Amino acid sequence: MKIKFYKFLCLFVSFYLFSCGDNSSSESNPVLPILSSSSSSSEIALSSSEVFSSSSKIESSSSEKIPSKIYDCSKYECITTAYLNPEIEYGEYLDTRDNQVYRTVQIGEQVWMAQNLNYAANDSYCYKDSLTRCATVGRLYSWETALNVCPDGWHLPDTTEFNYLVDYITEQKESYSVISILSSKSNRSALYGSAYDFFGYSVVHGSGYKRGIWDYDEGGLFLGNTYFWTASESIQEKYPAETYARVRYFNVGTYETLAKLTWPKNYALAVRCIKD
Repeated sequence: MKIKFYKFLCLFVSFYLFSCGDNSSSESNPVLPILSSSSSSSEIALSSSEVFSSSSKIESSSSEKIPSKIYDCSKYECITTAYLNPEIEYGEYLDTRDNQVYRTVQIGEQVWMAQNLNYAANDSYCYKDSLTRCATVGRLYSWETALNVCPDGWHLPDTTEFNYLVDYITEQKESYSVISILSSKSNRSALYGSAYDFFGYSVVHGSGYKRGIWDYDEGGLFLGNTYFWTASESIQEKYPAETYARVRYFNVGTYETLAKLTWPKNYALAVRCIKD
């Protein structure tokens, strides 16, 4: 019990020191994570880049869980499908910039990439320079880079598009939490409940983020938190849009929830692209 209390205390102090609250009218607590799974919940806030060549994409077809029907993974750099839901019918997309192949999934009226982006753009990073981490959960991007890093025909989703996703899945699966619906089953041991991945969105926990020269994953791969940039800038007066943007945060700790944050644009976070 003491260990859990100290972990909670550390989490609270971390949010108090580093987070930024959203001043929307429904905001009830500017520090603690949002407990509601609804997209209408208010938002809270809690060097030089190194670009790797295609050799950083170390995944091989031998680890494929869902074989490609279109692209030969011995010729193309197929993003691993080891953490996807084999019960889902995925599409496939070839990013011709680097010949990486992503799986895609339709959820309601939206089509998403089912894996985090792993394109080696300027001002993007592998967590702690780990090529294995990049191959598993993609790269981390500053907001300015994230805004334009998705391939042609795709874009960085804004908060409205994330809200639609949350509203749709919770209407379909009312008795389940957002995080359990959207998380890869590979994270099952990381959750207090279970990860069902009903729609094939397949979030792998532990993408972490980069702040200055420091890297954070807050629990480790499959156990830690995941942060996605949105294309929406801050709407808070005390956190100006010139330097802050909004984030979607998969918190797998004490609260186990999808939260909404406002963070500095020079942080580096994961990107999940959506089709135009």
